[in-house]
Amino acid sequence: MRIGIVGVGEIGRAIVTGLCEGDGEVPEVFLSPRGARAAAELSERYPSVRVCAGNQDVVTRAELVIIAVRPHDRHEALAGLRVDDGKIVINVMGGVANEDLRRTLGTGAPVVRAIPLPAIRERRSVTVTCPSHPVVDALFASLGGALPVADEAAFNVFSALTATLSTHYAYLTTLSSWATGHGLAAEEADRYVRGLFEGVGRSLSDESRSLHRLAADHETPKGLNERVRTTWFDQANSGTLRATLDALLADLK
Repeated sequence: MRIGIVGVGEIGRAIVTGLCEGDGEVPEVFLSPRGARAAAELSERYPSVRVCAGNQDVVTRAELVIIAVRPHDRHEALAGLRVDDGKIVINVMGGVANEDLRRTLGTGAPVVRAIPLPAIRERRSVTVTCPSHPVVDALFASLGGALPVADEAAFNVFSALTATLSTHYAYLTTLSSWATGHGLAAEEADRYVRGLFEGVGRSLSDESRSLHRLAADHETPKGLNERVRTTWFDQANSGTLRATLDALLADLK
């Protein structure tokens, strides 16, 4: 498989790392000069990775093309690209529908949306795809798992969920900052918060227990965990979160 990536940002780097450090056969990877420093670093690190002269060179050399530019840059970055109908295109641009990208490229090639996450570099990230395509789903299966969905309405719900990641990190930052404000050394507070939630991450791999069950298993009646959950994450805060996600989903549609 010859894979081309147009736009080498954080997700592009993560995909290349996952592809090149896996157990299977390493594909040829062609990178666009966009994100020149990252592309150069990857080509130096992995013998199968090459930086091309331009985006058209990437598309011409590859069988499967991943479009990973920032959504608002897409018209400039993709202008004039010729994509043969025999290629496969993966669209990882947030909020950009497949038909929108197909019109921009003027191609009849199959276009598949995907939501690869940074953990794909460790081949531990489940990637949502739409529509299902055997080649694309097999690619992401090798990088941690594929979760194909039938239509872009469902895909947009997953996109909205993905938008909560940095909020989670901000929550952890607030916990560490609070502890520092009460006299703990910053590095000690940071280390403890990381360890606390790394344990949560490990428990999430136990799919025999529902998320509701996991939450219940981590608190006792009238205990400290229950007190924080019911006092801070009350019905009003839960409603605000749902309303925020509803508004985001409306924009994605």
